[in-house]
Amino acid sequence: MNKDKKYKKLTDYSEYISEGMVEVGKDNEMNVQVTNIVKARTGKMPDSVFVLQSFARKVSYQKNYSANTFRVLLYFFGLSEYENFVSIDVKTISEFLDISELSVKRATKQLTEDNIILKIEHPTDKRRIDYFLNPDSCWRGKSLNRDKAIDKLKKKNKLQLELFTRE
Repeated sequence: MNKDKKYKKLTDYSEYISEGMVEVGKDNEMNVQVTNIVKARTGKMPDSVFVLQSFARKVSYQKNYSANTFRVLLYFFGLSEYENFVSIDVKTISEFLDISELSVKRATKQLTEDNIILKIEHPTDKRRIDYFLNPDSCWRGKSLNRDKAIDKLKKKNKLQLELFTRE
């Protein structure tokens, strides 16, 4: 089917829906106005990944999180690069947020124990640690790459990705 026929079919369908809405309104003694916006779909896009909303609800229940833990978490979200990579050290976080290094260490420890922040040994510099935000909490990048990243983290790094599993 060519593009014009697909667009016409979509337009006809949207008009059918709007007429139905007007009729339902009349049946309920309401005057309903419906505006249709029809856009032709030009390419196949992958399904979006909406994990932040679910994660935000879960993290809001954490009564054992201090204000500093929440600040560090939000800072990590703000710094996350493509595919959730965060390159920073404790001292820099401490200086930027104006909290003690001990508080930052406590916060990152707590977030790591809850699998929100993933610490991975740097591939070439064993003294350095790379941070990643758990792809089950949020994702920055193509949604198609999220599943690949999850598989890689589970297999190669043998990480548990389920959030809030500590007892």
